[in-house]
Amino acid sequence: MRICQGCGGILVGAPALHLFSGAGHTQISMSNLLYRNVIAGLGAGAVAAIVAILISLPLKSPDDILFNTASVGIATLGIGAVNGLLWHWSAVNLPLNRRYVFTSLGLLTVALAVAAGAQTQFDSAVAFTVPLALLAVLITVVATPFVAINRRAGLWFAKPWTSAVLIVVAVALSLALAGQGDQESGSLSLPPPP
Repeated sequence: MRICQGCGGILVGAPALHLFSGAGHTQISMSNLLYRNVIAGLGAGAVAAIVAILISLPLKSPDDILFNTASVGIATLGIGAVNGLLWHWSAVNLPLNRRYVFTSLGLLTVALAVAAGAQTQFDSAVAFTVPLALLAVLITVVATPFVAINRRAGLWFAKPWTSAVLIVVAVALSLALAGQGDQESGSLSLPPPP
């Protein structure tokens, strides 16, 4: 039997099952493993990426080479991975714990700062990047704890293979639609008859 140094609770099993004790509460939770939380963040990021890709299509891109669905999808998956790390760092199994909320607000601030920085180089970049950054961060912030906590419960939508399938779909969709958007078609046409 092992005793937790922090709360005096009993640690049981290989992935330590933690039986919290004291202060009138009893809670059972699996220990946070880094890869589980990052995969949960990537799964949430994949859902956010699919939504962001579809929303980015009708938006006016400031630069079709740099701001296309491929960059939107990959950046959103990156936000999901970072959010999985933030969830792991919070080390608490409550979706609305203080450390997770504040670090998520920091992630939102960084995403908006990158969007504002794009405005210095491109015209109307804020109108394109801010809605997508807000969408990506908010979906991953809400979905990552949901997936991470429910993965431990063994629910089908929180399995690692589900996250892997969503990641593949998000990457394939972002690459397949990279040439689509608001750019001119470039097709030749005859001038209108006189």
